[in-house]
Amino acid sequence: MPIKTKVDKIIGSMGSISIQDFIELSNFDNEGFYNLEENSKISKDGHFITSPEITSLFGYSLCNQFITAFNNPSKVHLLELGPGNGTLTNDILTYLNKQNIKISQISFLEKSKYFKENIKKNLSYEVNFLDHITSLSINNDEILFIYSNEFFDAISSKQYVFRNNNFYEIKIIKKNSEYKIVYEDTILSEYLKKFYSEYNFKNDDILEHSNILMNFLEDLNFILKNNFFFTATDYGYQKLPKESTLRLISNHQPIKLFDKFENVDYSFGVNFELIKKVFKKFNPKFISQKDLIENFLPEEFKNTTEESILKAKKILNSEIFFNMGSSFSNISFFSK
Repeated sequence: MPIKTKVDKIIGSMGSISIQDFIELSNFDNEGFYNLEENSKISKDGHFITSPEITSLFGYSLCNQFITAFNNPSKVHLLELGPGNGTLTNDILTYLNKQNIKISQISFLEKSKYFKENIKKNLSYEVNFLDHITSLSINNDEILFIYSNEFFDAISSKQYVFRNNNFYEIKIIKKNSEYKIVYEDTILSEYLKKFYSEYNFKNDDILEHSNILMNFLEDLNFILKNNFFFTATDYGYQKLPKESTLRLISNHQPIKLFDKFENVDYSFGVNFELIKKVFKKFNPKFISQKDLIENFLPEEFKNTTEESILKAKKILNSEIFFNMGSSFSNISFFSK
C-alpha cells in the first residue's frame, strides 16, 4: 500500500497525523523510503551521498580520534549506529586491521530491511544485527567503539508552535483533497515550557522535540559505562534555532512537504545541545567536521600530493560540495 494511502487512512481515522508519525511512516514503514527496494539510496546515483561514500579518509579520521583516546587498544568491539551500506565500518575495519588492532565483534544498529540485506550480500565479515541498542552484548575485556554518521538526523521529531504562552502541536490534515498544516492543543505544553525554560520563546517560534530521540539517548546512556569511545557526525545545532529544521531530499534535490510521498528522505537538524546535556558526565567535545579532519586525519595522508586524496580532503573540509566541513559537526566522549 502506498505511503500516501496509509497517511490518508490515519487522517481519516484520527482526524490528523503528527509530523513525527508522518515521517516515521514515510521513512521506516515496510513501503517507506529506507525499506523500498531500489538500486541505490546512498550514492551519487541514489538520493543523497554521505562522507564515508565520498572517501575512506573520513573513517580513517574517526579511527585516529578513537586511538588518540585509547592508545594501543587490545580488543575492540565495533558498533555502528545506522550503517547504511556498511561503507564506514568497512573503512574503519581496514584501518584498524592495518594498525594490528584486534576486532572482537562487529555490531550494527539498523532497522532498514533494505540495508540489512545489502550488508549481508556485500560485506564478508560476521555482523551482529541489533533491533534495539539495549540488546547489545559487551564482553568485559572489550573496548566499545561506537560511531555514526548521519544517524541522528533520521530520528523524527514532533513540531510545536508557540503562541500566547502555550505550545500547540503542528499536525497534518486533509481537506477537500488538499493537505494542510494545523495547530492543535497538546497536553505537553506545560512540560515543554518547563523542559525548555532557559529559552525565551516568542509567538510563532517552532520547537522540535522528539520522544524517540529522548528514549534512545536514555537507552544509550544505560549501556555506556566504562571502556567505550563514542563519536557521531551529523547535521545539527548547539542552540535551538526556534524554526523548522525538517529537510526533504529526493534524487539529490530538495523538495517541499507534500510535493511527493514516495522515495523521499526526511531528516531533521540534530540537537547536539541535548546530547551534550545527557552525557555531560563524560565531558563531550564538540567540533566541526572540518576540525575533525584537520585534527585527526592520519599523518600519512596530511602531506600527500596525490590528487584524489587532496580532492577528498577539500570536500570533507567544506571547500567544495555543500560546505560539508562547516555544516556537519562531530560530538565525541569516552570513559576508561
